[in-house]
Amino acid sequence: MLKVKIKIKEVLKQRNLTQKQLESMSGVSQARISKLTKEDRQEVNLEMLTRIAAALGITDISELIQFEEVPDNEHGPDSK
Repeated sequence: MLKVKIKIKEVLKQRNLTQKQLESMSGVSQARISKLTKEDRQEVNLEMLTRIAAALGITDISELIQFEEVPDNEHGPDSK
């Protein structure tokens, strides 16, 4: 199964930036940036990602997002 991985944490670390600094650069609140980096997030707001990418000078979306292979749920209806 594929899962969308948001790589904001990695990008910030590479560029020696904090979420608070990114907030100032992009206009996206630090709280929303933090939510985007959580593994259990259910949605991705494309407008926020676009603003973050523009603030960081990113033109290749693969720098921010990638698909990640995760094991299928082993506790499906047929498993015991």
